[in-house]
Amino acid sequence: MRGAGKVITGQNSGTPKPFRKIIVEACQLAQAVVCETPEQRETILPFCTNTHSVLDFHEEFPMLPYNRKLQSDNFPALMWEGLPFTAKGLLLLESAISQIAKSQHISLEMVTDLEYPLVLGKYFYQSTRNIVEDIPKLLGSRFKLTKWSLESVVAAAEHSHLAVLPLDPEGKLNPLKAENRLLMMWRLGLPTLASPSLAYTRVMKQTQVEGICNNPSDWSKKILELMNSVDLCEESVERGQQYIRDTHSKEIVLSAWDRLFESVL
Repeated sequence: MRGAGKVITGQNSGTPKPFRKIIVEACQLAQAVVCETPEQRETILPFCTNTHSVLDFHEEFPMLPYNRKLQSDNFPALMWEGLPFTAKGLLLLESAISQIAKSQHISLEMVTDLEYPLVLGKYFYQSTRNIVEDIPKLLGSRFKLTKWSLESVVAAAEHSHLAVLPLDPEGKLNPLKAENRLLMMWRLGLPTLASPSLAYTRVMKQTQVEGICNNPSDWSKKILELMNSVDLCEESVERGQQYIRDTHSKEIVLSAWDRLFESVL
């Protein structure tokens, strides 16, 4: 249906095909393919042996220290940033939010587009608030939906205690999701908890940060652990930022692009 819809609306031409088949054929015809992660590269190699992984570079976000002063605010202020179609993952936190809200004034700020297209990325716009179902009702005035901009992302980070990156377990592409948002949150000085995608798990293991949440109980437990330890929050951010300096500097990223272009000369 997606393939047919894209042809009917003029987004694709020719005979309707499954999107996967379009990508496979493009890879087979290419001299080189670039993707974001080593895990993605492994899935593409059968279709193009000259495949390179180069992660997005987010130098536009400042490298901020963890704000220890925030811990004097005795409540967890959570931040989530992303595209609306990935926001369904926040439903994984509904149980944790409900449990924590019984004893603390937990809050959540979503920084994203205020509306999203329901069909083919262009049609039938809906309110992003609807995606997270009962969470706004649970939090009341402590739920905030903020229109995305570079400035609003930085501002939200500066008054949040930690970032959350839950992934919808029903999303077929989520296991291969790249780690760029995790690195963004660390750049912004936020300790971060995430679902166990392949990339998030790999990076957390390499940094020795205990930030992977496998179930609702993990989310609740680890949010409270971070809230109860300034040192743990600061250590998490410092480890994350050192990882960025060691593996994802501007020079390293440019060198990876150089290798890609050189491979087709």
